[in-house]
Amino acid sequence: MTADSEVMPDDVNMTQDPYLFGDPQGDVENADVSTAPEAEGQGGPGALLEEPGEAPLDHDLLYDEEEDQPLNAEEATILVLHFLQRMRKRIITPRKAVLNDENVFVVEVDLKEAKATIHINAETREIVEYIIEPIAKEPIPLPIPIRRLAIGLAGALSLLVVYVFQKPVLDALSPILSVITSDHLIIGGAVLIAAGVVVWWRRRG
Repeated sequence: MTADSEVMPDDVNMTQDPYLFGDPQGDVENADVSTAPEAEGQGGPGALLEEPGEAPLDHDLLYDEEEDQPLNAEEATILVLHFLQRMRKRIITPRKAVLNDENVFVVEVDLKEAKATIHINAETREIVEYIIEPIAKEPIPLPIPIRRLAIGLAGALSLLVVYVFQKPVLDALSPILSVITSDHLIIGGAVLIAAGVVVWWRRRG
């Protein structure tokens, strides 16, 4: 320092001010610390910690994911049955569901007196085409053929006629029968047998 420099005199107020040179640690300990309301609302020291909860399931999202998946045979059959029920068709039983090369299920269902064939797209779940055909009723066959039944009825009718008109017929044929002898009966029987054999042989050939 040079001789011209002056020494600053001591300031009594500065050296004896208790607040200027006080204990900083004491000031911090005695300070009033308050929590701002904004801090409590934003997760500050006074805010309560909440446990994270489970996010709610989005059912619409799950439904959309299921809709995006292609149908299988069972699902296609169920949709077809619901479609037929809305048409008020009486369902007997589903027969089969086959996926063709065009990614379309062909579902066959037996209905009452009809048969349904439904085409449903496996991707879009859309009914592409449906055909309902009535089933023709087959006639129930008789246990006895009609030809045999007719022959039997004719024979029974002949016996009835002979029984009713037995006496008049015998009275009318009595002159002829009185002339016929046993030899004539044998010859007539032989002729009938021969004729029957010839007819059988020709039908066989």
